[in-house]
Amino acid sequence: MDVTITCPAGTITGTATATTREFHSIPYSHIDAPFDPPLPASEGQIIDATTPHPDTIALSITTPASARALDDYPVMVYLHGGRFEEGNHCETTSRPEAFASQGVVQVRVGYRRKFPGLLPFPGDASFRAVEDCQEALRWVQRNIEHFGGDPTNVTLVGHSAGAALALWLARRDHFQGAFRRVLALSPAFPRTPFAKRKWAARGAIGKPLTRQVLNAYAGRRPDAIERAYQRFRTQYFHDVALGPAPFNPAELAEVPIVVTSTREEFHHSGEGFNAFGATFIRCFGRLFGAKGDAARRAYINAARATDPDALAGRFLSDALIRRWVDTACEHGPADIRQIEFCANTPLGHSCELDALFGEPGTHIGQVIYNYIRSGHADWPTYLPGRRVLRASLSSDTTSVVEDPLGGVRTAFNE
Repeated sequence: MDVTITCPAGTITGTATATTREFHSIPYSHIDAPFDPPLPASEGQIIDATTPHPDTIALSITTPASARALDDYPVMVYLHGGRFEEGNHCETTSRPEAFASQGVVQVRVGYRRKFPGLLPFPGDASFRAVEDCQEALRWVQRNIEHFGGDPTNVTLVGHSAGAALALWLARRDHFQGAFRRVLALSPAFPRTPFAKRKWAARGAIGKPLTRQVLNAYAGRRPDAIERAYQRFRTQYFHDVALGPAPFNPAELAEVPIVVTSTREEFHHSGEGFNAFGATFIRCFGRLFGAKGDAARRAYINAARATDPDALAGRFLSDALIRRWVDTACEHGPADIRQIEFCANTPLGHSCELDALFGEPGTHIGQVIYNYIRSGHADWPTYLPGRRVLRASLSSDTTSVVEDPLGGVRTAFNE
């Protein structure tokens, strides 16, 4: 059954079921050319939001079936992951129906990826992927009340690349008051800023790296921009090839933030190297951002005590994700908290999402839902004491532990 909402953006028609209202692929911006900053979408439009269009830069909204204007349901704005290369606003890994059943309006945001979203130009104030998300947040502030959401109670949630964007949007120079708190699940940043990779991008594209040139090139040969990115990213198989960087958590605004990781983010990626894991770390550790020989030896010894059969997997987990969790909490705002997810079997990257978003009846599910609804967090801030909430998804129990990422800090961070 169709349902129509009238709001500043226009007249928007979505679909209604017994449990939800769905509005697919609503344009929140206008983009003149692929490498241009976004402009606000025109208002007062007639918008058919009954069908998903995953290839567009847009947002999708899911509300409880009973939601009406001014109901003031809490709002979750979700930024998808995908290494800044994949993903879209139509994905449902964030379990919008489950949130709707718990009285939460969910907005899923798509943003530009690869070169159009992340290749910076001199004088740019930010990355276009970040600017896309800012424009989406402004759209939410103007319109979400008409869908039953509370614009003063917005939680910004991101996973992996989306978590990096969420933290970037929480920087003092980017924060515009459009969200009240952040949940950053397994953030992933490039280890090296674009300035040190510009040579590879110039070589891959074969054109001057200016907005005017690349917009014209993309207009004539959009397929060539995609092929150029694939050539570029082969240089950085060991890292996020392109993304917001460098990440400095000292620049974060004083907003409540929860940062999480799974204990074994990329254990599966190390399976082919675990037989000679110590050698892998000694030989390739610096490529993955580990510090000097002494730090790598100390890391190997500590990892052997906890993961004797998965040294390479442990190293990849810490190098690609957990180092960013540690540095965010070490140097971030006073109201920052950390969660470490674990299970009886290795819990890989994104494997926690179903338990967190799809099972509000579990204890850890309620912890996450309560944080998104109200900002309530009943475990200590990270500092003082480097206290972390460890959540077992096997037993659905939580406990506060002290400094589980100390070894990661020794190997990777200051």
